[in-house]
Amino acid sequence: MKIHGTIMWLACLGFVTTHAALSEADEIQSELGLVNWSEPLNLDEFPKDDYGDKSSCGDYCSPCPCAYGYVEFLFLERVNCGAGQPLIVRGEGDFPNLPSEEVVLTSSDLNFHYNPAMRVVVGHRLHNGWAIEGGYFGFCDADASAYFDNGGSEDEYFTVPGGEFLNVFGDGDRIWVNYSSQLHSGELNLVCCNGCCSSYGGKGKGDGKGGSCGYCCRTFEWFVGFRYLNVSERFRIYGERDLDQTGGGPGLETGFYDVRTQNNMFGPQIGARVRRWNQRWGWEATGKVGIFGNDAQQRQELYDFPDFPIIDIQSGASGGQVAYLGELNFTGIYRLNDVWNLRAGYNLIWIGGVALAPEQVDFAWDLPAGDRIDRTGGIFLHGVSCGIEARW
Repeated sequence: MKIHGTIMWLACLGFVTTHAALSEADEIQSELGLVNWSEPLNLDEFPKDDYGDKSSCGDYCSPCPCAYGYVEFLFLERVNCGAGQPLIVRGEGDFPNLPSEEVVLTSSDLNFHYNPAMRVVVGHRLHNGWAIEGGYFGFCDADASAYFDNGGSEDEYFTVPGGEFLNVFGDGDRIWVNYSSQLHSGELNLVCCNGCCSSYGGKGKGDGKGGSCGYCCRTFEWFVGFRYLNVSERFRIYGERDLDQTGGGPGLETGFYDVRTQNNMFGPQIGARVRRWNQRWGWEATGKVGIFGNDAQQRQELYDFPDFPIIDIQSGASGGQVAYLGELNFTGIYRLNDVWNLRAGYNLIWIGGVALAPEQVDFAWDLPAGDRIDRTGGIFLHGVSCGIEARW
């Protein structure tokens, strides 16, 4: 609920801020006798070719380009939406008698940092305002970790819930926890573009080079398409336990608990994009929503070694689930020339109905442990983007 409230607050703040800024800009331009953005979009002003089709690639004044594309680099933070599954317990006293136990790590305590991502979009205008557009988004190497060490104390140890009977994890001296995640997405959309351009004087007379045609332009695009998303995660607990060997000298026992999940989501999406620009500056806002079928899978392994016989649990599960996506992007544009633009913006992405690796942890320690799959998790990403764009 906290994440949903944050998304709604950010969306409302962005709408109010954008509306206020545009209202102020409209007033200034109206006072100067420039273009009046309050006028309704007149589709008759849209350039047409000899066959009456809108958005002819041969007409320079068309605000909808014949071909376009951009590359953006993003720096996104993933907000942990874990359900608070207990992961690590700190114990004090004479093991295995546990006079004091405290949960020191849950699945919601693993915090991610900002990580790089990349987005590529290319499009080609077909006819009558329609275009085909493809895009790729990649968010790699999101990583969160934690480390626990008893500092050599014989009265303090770390374990996992219900793991007192285990060897390494039952009386661990050091424990490392690592959580990594990747997101890749590909989409193909059919885009419909409507728009118009006006000169500062509002007369719409070009100079033969398209100078006044591109002074003040606006477009509205809506699109429908198909999208594929893959979310891959790995959660790993690695433990060490010191011991004195029979022959003398220190020894070391190690063990690990490894969980991996795969989410393959595919389905339709719809969206809209609004864009305005003048001779030098512009802005763009894009929103997308999609509903997907999610083929989710998980696999987990436990190795505990060596004083007890090796506990080797390998199990997995799979199942279908409806997943959903919401995406918002607000971008400012600086025009270098008639083709090249610089872009910088802010992004919000929410994906629900996915299997998160830490939520699959099952501390039953015996088969059929790990034979279930939880597909109720969510991923929330937010952060900045910058890139370069070409439109012609």
